[in-house]
Amino acid sequence: MNRALIQAVAVFVGALATVPALAGDPLQTPARMSARAPKAMLLSLAQAGRRTVAVGERGIVLVSDGGASAAWRQAKVPVSVTLTGVAFADALNGWAVGHDGVILSTSDGGAQWTTRFDGNKANALMLADAKAAVAKAQAAAGAAGAAAGGSTALSDAQNALGDIEAAAKFGPSRPLLGVWFRDARTGYAVGAYGQAFRTTDGGANWTSMGAGLTNPEGLHYNAIAGGPGKALAIAGEGGYVYRSNDGGDSWQRVATGYSGQLYGVIFTGRSMLAYGFGGHVFRSEDGGATWRETPAVTKKSLVGGAMQGAGIVLAAQDGALLRSDDDGASFRVVRQGDAVPTAGMLQADGALLLSGVGGVRAAGEGSK
Repeated sequence: MNRALIQAVAVFVGALATVPALAGDPLQTPARMSARAPKAMLLSLAQAGRRTVAVGERGIVLVSDGGASAAWRQAKVPVSVTLTGVAFADALNGWAVGHDGVILSTSDGGAQWTTRFDGNKANALMLADAKAAVAKAQAAAGAAGAAAGGSTALSDAQNALGDIEAAAKFGPSRPLLGVWFRDARTGYAVGAYGQAFRTTDGGANWTSMGAGLTNPEGLHYNAIAGGPGKALAIAGEGGYVYRSNDGGDSWQRVATGYSGQLYGVIFTGRSMLAYGFGGHVFRSEDGGATWRETPAVTKKSLVGGAMQGAGIVLAAQDGALLRSDDDGASFRVVRQGDAVPTAGMLQADGALLLSGVGGVRAAGEGSK
């Protein structure tokens, strides 16, 4: 997902006053119920059984039992922060993430939501990680007699701790950007400035995975996805993909050869694809160990991806759709952009839905 685009669009939509602004702490202020909510800026989509769930600005969550053409109903949400991602493990159990480090859960298919986590808890977990990293680096530097490598590692750890301490003074301000659940109990949330969390009890409690990820720069994690077995992959800033084959116990950072933003990652069954800024797409045939760039067919940033039958479909920020029928080795444009700023895509019951400015819209026959 193009985070710079999302921020710019959110400002634009806010200026249009789609939903009246709310005063007070957005983590403590419920989303306002509004008849105009279906026309809000919606950033992410998920399927809960036969139901479609969309999330977006000011804590808005919408549910529909008939896709984009059916009536949307606004859910009760306890926060009014922008929600950036949503995922369901089954027809009932779902989770949403967003600004100020919030994680929400639902057990009724998205009709009602409960706060499970926020940026205050995120700050505490990240501070603990950073302090542990400094202690470990200090011990290593001492054992090595302050060798150059140990000194560099210690400096990096101390700088990271300073950054987190400074950020924590501003409160719960760091957004979460991606969420994925393997089942009703095991799930993952990632976000800006190296935030990465895991739950094994359905979201009641979360632990940090930060210590296991190589990210001394504090780069953003934009999305997370799961594959066969315990495989996981994170798409992030700097052109990096982070892969795990043990459910997040350990991670490897892999460079794609590109230095820009990657906004999403897909397991296709035969390979992995990572996509992002400026139409860049990368493909790995060895579980994410090495990557090769796929020839670009657009310069627009790619903000969503899904399997459609045996094909792969990617959505661009202008609503254009790209399709591959050779497992990501090449793509072609199957739907031209409609100039409506787009933030997400969902493959649901054979149809493709796009979310963005003005709500959710069907992608049209050209995508089939």
